[in-house]
Amino acid sequence: MALSQETPFARSCFHVARFETSVGVSPVTRVGSGHPAVGVGVGATWLCEQAERTKASTATSTSLRDISPYAEAVRDKRGNGERDWGNIDWSNLDLSVFRSRRGNVRRPPASRGVVITIVILLLLLVPVLLLPLNEFLTDLLWFRSLGLEDVYLRRYTAGFWAFVAFFLIFVVIALPNLYLALRPQVPRVVVEQGPRSSALAQTLRLLWVPAIPAFFFGLAGGDQWDQLLRWLNAVPFGVSDPLFGRDVGFYFFTLPVLEFVRGWGIAAVLVIAAGVVAIYAVRGVISVATSTITRADLGVAGRTALALARPARAHLSVLGGLFLLLIATGYVLDQYDLLFRTERVLTGAGFASVNARVPALTILSFIVGIAALACFANAFARTVWVLAGSIVLWFAATVLINGVYPAVVQNYVVAPDELNKERPYIERNIAATRAAYSLDKIEESLFNVADTPSQSEATREFADSLSVRLWDYHRLLSDFDQLQALRPYYDFTDVDVDRYAIGGREVPIMLSARELNTASLLQQTWVNRHLQFTHGFGAVMTPVGGVAAEGRPQFLVKDIPPQGDPKIDEPRIYYGELTNDYVIVNSAAEEFDYPQEGTDARTRYSGKGGVGISSLWDRLLFTLRFGETNLLFSDQIQSASRILFHRNISEREKLIAPFLEYDKDPYLVVADGKLWWINDAYTVGNRYPYSERFNALVPGGTRVADGDLNYIRNSVKVVTNAYDGSVSYYVVDETDPVVRNLRAIYPSLFKSLAEMPQSLKDHLRYPEDLFSIQAKTFAIYHMTDVDSFYNRGDAWLIANEVQEQGSAKAPIEPYYVTTRLPDSDRKEFILFVPMTPAGGVRDNMVAWIAGRADAPDYGKLRVLRLPQDRQISGPLQTEGRIDADATIKQQLSLLCPLGGGSQCFRGNLLVLPVGNSFVYVEGLFVQATQSKIPELQRVILATQGKVVMAPTFQGALDALFGAGTTPTTPPPPPVTTPPPTAGVIADLVKAASDHYQQAQDALKRSDFAEYGRLLKLLEDDLAKLRAATGQ
Repeated sequence: MALSQETPFARSCFHVARFETSVGVSPVTRVGSGHPAVGVGVGATWLCEQAERTKASTATSTSLRDISPYAEAVRDKRGNGERDWGNIDWSNLDLSVFRSRRGNVRRPPASRGVVITIVILLLLLVPVLLLPLNEFLTDLLWFRSLGLEDVYLRRYTAGFWAFVAFFLIFVVIALPNLYLALRPQVPRVVVEQGPRSSALAQTLRLLWVPAIPAFFFGLAGGDQWDQLLRWLNAVPFGVSDPLFGRDVGFYFFTLPVLEFVRGWGIAAVLVIAAGVVAIYAVRGVISVATSTITRADLGVAGRTALALARPARAHLSVLGGLFLLLIATGYVLDQYDLLFRTERVLTGAGFASVNARVPALTILSFIVGIAALACFANAFARTVWVLAGSIVLWFAATVLINGVYPAVVQNYVVAPDELNKERPYIERNIAATRAAYSLDKIEESLFNVADTPSQSEATREFADSLSVRLWDYHRLLSDFDQLQALRPYYDFTDVDVDRYAIGGREVPIMLSARELNTASLLQQTWVNRHLQFTHGFGAVMTPVGGVAAEGRPQFLVKDIPPQGDPKIDEPRIYYGELTNDYVIVNSAAEEFDYPQEGTDARTRYSGKGGVGISSLWDRLLFTLRFGETNLLFSDQIQSASRILFHRNISEREKLIAPFLEYDKDPYLVVADGKLWWINDAYTVGNRYPYSERFNALVPGGTRVADGDLNYIRNSVKVVTNAYDGSVSYYVVDETDPVVRNLRAIYPSLFKSLAEMPQSLKDHLRYPEDLFSIQAKTFAIYHMTDVDSFYNRGDAWLIANEVQEQGSAKAPIEPYYVTTRLPDSDRKEFILFVPMTPAGGVRDNMVAWIAGRADAPDYGKLRVLRLPQDRQISGPLQTEGRIDADATIKQQLSLLCPLGGGSQCFRGNLLVLPVGNSFVYVEGLFVQATQSKIPELQRVILATQGKVVMAPTFQGALDALFGAGTTPTTPPPPPVTTPPPTAGVIADLVKAASDHYQQAQDALKRSDFAEYGRLLKLLEDDLAKLRAATGQ
């Protein structure tokens, strides 16, 4: 039958027939029943003929049952009357021509409601985008004021380009897949009434479709800006892992990027595959034919077949192959992760991992690789059986080879002979951990402890009593607050320990900054918090062993303005540990400077810190930033005004360099007449092969990186000027590969140590957080013998102490002291901690660890190992001997009677090496119930065989070693305070009397708030009166 071309339908069938002839599709094939067979090679010409006849006979019926020749055509080729569905290629069957056609219907325009909804959504996005943009712009101004604009922009430019790169990669991968999904599926017959757009045109019109997931995949890539920068600037460690032979730098800088790309690629392939399947399903390329479609004429019940054209099958096969290829790559990368695995007796790849898990992962990657190749091959030839077999083998291997086999090796090969099997791997673990925590160069020596040092050794060690740390910083902080805060809005938040050259000799001191606490201002107005009260003022300083009358601190620097030595020329603290509010300087009104009689002192800021806020644009930006309209409308802000924000030094450091970790204790330094803050910054990592993670060794043992580290270096010292906020990052460890990597990324941020002024170098300390991490790690990893390490028979713990009568024991904090190490002829500033056996059964001391802070030994660790064949009293045992001493017990009962009016506190129990022995030093503080001023009333000294207590250190020293050991070193120069006039003293007496009377009047009125305020003023008057009269 010749096809007519009189109708559009007929013309479509004619073109399809011509196409079949051109591609070699055989014409109608007839079987014994006299009808054409429907199979892979079915002719479209016949199908069109049947459809034309059916359409002519009944225009309204489109059911399959109207095409009885087609129903007969599905009979078996042998003509036995049975239907054979296995030979039908459903991808060649398109039933769309039999559906009713509605014709071209003009769609109504989008409703006004849709447009309004879109506009509302855009308006809602404005604040979502505006606030981050505002934060970016104001922080950019802040970084620019510090000269670190490029450091700030680096993270955003890196993040932007990473976003663009991953966005484009996704689009480049997705577009060909979109094109292939939209192309005609030949030889599928699709009859349409109108012209059909090409696949390329449709792809171009649908570019927005892959752009949506590409945006989110780009965000994921942009979020990796830091790791990508480190990878691009990778440097070698010069150390290779013992299993795969790769440089440690590969694990720090390259492996994280490879693992991210692997995960990103898997997610991208899955999303693209899901989109492709969805397009095919919508187009009808993938469809499910069920019995309900053909029940009438075909008589099939409960049978389902999946229709999938060959091009679609090839397309999905390639995507499946990519997915499996990424899975195979993942198994290769998983082998490297075994180097960080925590096993029962070690960290890293042990016997079972090396001999079972690594081969298992290799086999799995090979099997999945074969499955990937089978998928690719399935695009050109039917290799479903190869693919199915590979996948079945993959799952079986995952369970048996990667699960059961390593478990069998571990339980039946390793466990019966664990020590010998794991011996070489434990050695790797010990060596790597010691190297990663800088414990491999520690200086260890056996210290044969005598019961008591000789009198000459004691005299030599304690020749300078001011160098012996008697003050406990908890008690001293209370003294500073009560004696030197002077006003309720000043606070001392912390006590730092350092050393200074005073009177021609080095004296260890304790000092604290007098910071402004705006939360304590009586009038909490915007003007007070942000314009008037803008800064703290000065610091106080006392020798660690300086005790004045009544057991109070002997001040080297005190009062407002600060008096004493070292001299402080610029005492104003605009940047500190309590400076959490923004302030505006150089406003129309002068700032409050410090309190004085009559009119308070005023000042204007002359530093270079802060951001200009004179223009309307700047004021609008910071109004949005802080949500404060006064910034926009206040007439106090003028052309020279500047806004100081991000003033908390810890916040500033983390904002400038978030890729570093920081010590919890920034400390104040007086140098060149100025106040500075110094903090220790750490480079850390958690991918050092065979090194144990700290949070696995000591859970909750540090806040540095939350303990998620197995490598740490104190490579950077951060110095901040307390007045103008200028920040410098000095590199003190040029050998650290991580900091070398960071210097390559941020060359303008880091400075060499040679650029640091000598006046600041003199105050560098061994970092406290680093020392704690190293001491706790060394408590296990001092055992370099594999047998000892395996049994943990010589494990240590940081010693415990008791600071209050009846209180629970607690681990000793590392203490800064000045002492002489054994075999040394000079005293040095160190950080130390004593160690006792692990397990809590015994409290005897087994080791003493010190971190050295003075040149030329800065940064070195020294360990004194104590003999294991004799008892050396630990701190807690010494505390017990103090409690058991009858003389001391009697004195304590008099000083701190139960239910009495005073309470006793014990200070730090110091364990100091003296000659070839140890001397234990502890201060005893007494605090009246009605007072908050602890007083150092007694000094306790002890050796291995004797304990004494006396009112002074000199008295205790004589009691312990006999007369003649009392130090004769002259005290430091006294603080030179101008002598008060009789008028000043009279004014102070009158002010105190007035405040007392006013307080009594307030008490009678039951105005307790006013009563408390006046009592505070009275305390201030009395404190100034004592200072003026020298009492």
